[in-house]
Amino acid sequence: FVHLFCTDQIQAVRRALDYVKSIHTETCRGGTGQKLILNFDHNSWIDYTQPATRTANFLSSIIALDGHLDRFNADVRNNVRGNSLIYGSAIALEPGVISDKQKFCPYACRDRANDTLVTFDIANGYDYQTNSTDWYDLLRTVSTRNISMVTDKFSSNGHTVPNLLRYPAVTYGDGKWTYPYFDCGGGNIWMSTYSSPIFSLSSADNLSFSGVATIDIELTNLNINQCDLQDDDDVKVFDIFRGTHSCQTTTSCVALNEGFTAGAYVCECKDGFYFPNASAILKAFRGRDIEEYFEHTNTSSSASQFQCLPCSRGCETCISATPCLYDVSTAVQALTIIIIAVMILGCSLISIVTSRNKKQLVIKTASPIFLHLMCLGAVLMCSSVLVMFGEATSLTCTLQIWPFHVGFTVMYGALLIKTWRISEIFRSGGARKRVNLPDKALLQRMLPLVVCVIIYLAIWTGIDPPVVVTEKTSSNLKFFTCSMSWWTYVMYSLEALLLLAGVYLCFTVRKAPAHFNESKFITWATYNAIILGSFVIMLTRLVGLSAGPDIVYILMMAQQQVFVTITMALIFTPKFWTLYKGVSGDSVMYSNHVMTITGRIKPTLAPVSPVYGGSLTVYKSVGVQCQPEDCLWSSTFQ
Repeated sequence: FVHLFCTDQIQAVRRALDYVKSIHTETCRGGTGQKLILNFDHNSWIDYTQPATRTANFLSSIIALDGHLDRFNADVRNNVRGNSLIYGSAIALEPGVISDKQKFCPYACRDRANDTLVTFDIANGYDYQTNSTDWYDLLRTVSTRNISMVTDKFSSNGHTVPNLLRYPAVTYGDGKWTYPYFDCGGGNIWMSTYSSPIFSLSSADNLSFSGVATIDIELTNLNINQCDLQDDDDVKVFDIFRGTHSCQTTTSCVALNEGFTAGAYVCECKDGFYFPNASAILKAFRGRDIEEYFEHTNTSSSASQFQCLPCSRGCETCISATPCLYDVSTAVQALTIIIIAVMILGCSLISIVTSRNKKQLVIKTASPIFLHLMCLGAVLMCSSVLVMFGEATSLTCTLQIWPFHVGFTVMYGALLIKTWRISEIFRSGGARKRVNLPDKALLQRMLPLVVCVIIYLAIWTGIDPPVVVTEKTSSNLKFFTCSMSWWTYVMYSLEALLLLAGVYLCFTVRKAPAHFNESKFITWATYNAIILGSFVIMLTRLVGLSAGPDIVYILMMAQQQVFVTITMALIFTPKFWTLYKGVSGDSVMYSNHVMTITGRIKPTLAPVSPVYGGSLTVYKSVGVQCQPEDCLWSSTFQ
């Protein structure tokens, strides 16, 4: 095959195709002189050449036996009959091979219109012995050096002793193929002829050319495929024409089975493009139309009228400019961002108020450092929504998991670790046993939890980070969202276990003195995070993905309301309410009653102590939870 990697070769093949288009029955000249100078592979036609080779060898043996072909029955119809690809067959002889004939060329060919075979002598109206007849003249000068000689045994005239007959025998390689040519005045079709030489053997073992036996391969039914050659395509004879189409960059070539003719292809729109004429029956550009345009304009560059139009963003295939991608609402996302910003500002203000009132008993007994950590965790969780502003990408999907899960661990870890301290104090006997669990000791226990989460997130990010995936809404519009894998579900499960541990701790401190008993509010916050949080997550997967990215983003904000807003309100509202009512740093004691952190008067079971009018158990508990420099009673119990 000619490999079409060179511009000159491509141009040569294009010129050949132009020549094919220009030759037809009305414009041809008589004979076979209008040929297509183009080399191609004939290997797939070798089997069709056997009739010509066998006929040539048979006639060579007769000449070797008789010295002429005077008694030859010139019938070549059997070479054509039964094989649809062979159009015709001929035997053309040199002068004198038949004693009384200077030219003799019996020819049989198909009459497709009547489905019969036609026989006639080409020599009656055509001089095939001229040097312009390739299928004959090429064999006159062929080298006889490699022609094989064979010896056959035969008996004749009743003799019992066999005679030996020695004659030249040719093979496929001894014959010649012509260039494709238009058989004007004959079949009026494009064909290619294979000629096998006929030789006579002189007494000196010299071979002389005596004629040819031929078969004609009809090219009319063979498709010229100008489309690009694909790796999985079957090899065909005229793959030499591959890659000569004129399809533009937005289209791909599709071959048509229209025989030996140029421009037999259409240019269909590639994926991601659509045909500009929506009313057209054929949604493709015809190869002939494109090539005629380039021929008339004397150009071979791109032409905009033969280009397909790009589909809307997100469409893999389309038939029009109809959008395939969900149009994210800027207003919805902006409103969501404003709400998240207000939440972040609110958490910051809560931290400031906590810092300014850290000496107040209601704040001091709740461990200010862990209240600040809760605010920090809340801000981190809210920041995860800010990261996802706009259209989701693989980068934002990966970044989003860090502030959310680290923030969740910090916020709820701080909430539960200080509850664990109350549990340890009152499970250990309260006033009868000293339990030394300062804030520093609790931070040391909380740090490994945060570090484990960070390590898990780092491994997750390094091995199988979340990526952006395409989902479809109920209206079949595509949008981008973050993937969920088993890493996500494992993380959610661990966080659920953390919350369940908090529920258990709240149960153990339910009878702690009033100033330390936040168990009711922490329990509410924990149940809220487990139940409502799980509900919002499932709602996002089941409803949000079918509703579109706007709803998904709103549900992300709703998730923050569950985990952040409600929890912060349950924990801090009672404390700030107490501060608002003006309760001083020293709790107001009323004989056997105590004012709780919510400002209510609650009976206490502890005996009244003459020191500061307080309960010994309460003071002792305060002593073990406060820093020495902050506790009002620390010196009393050292």
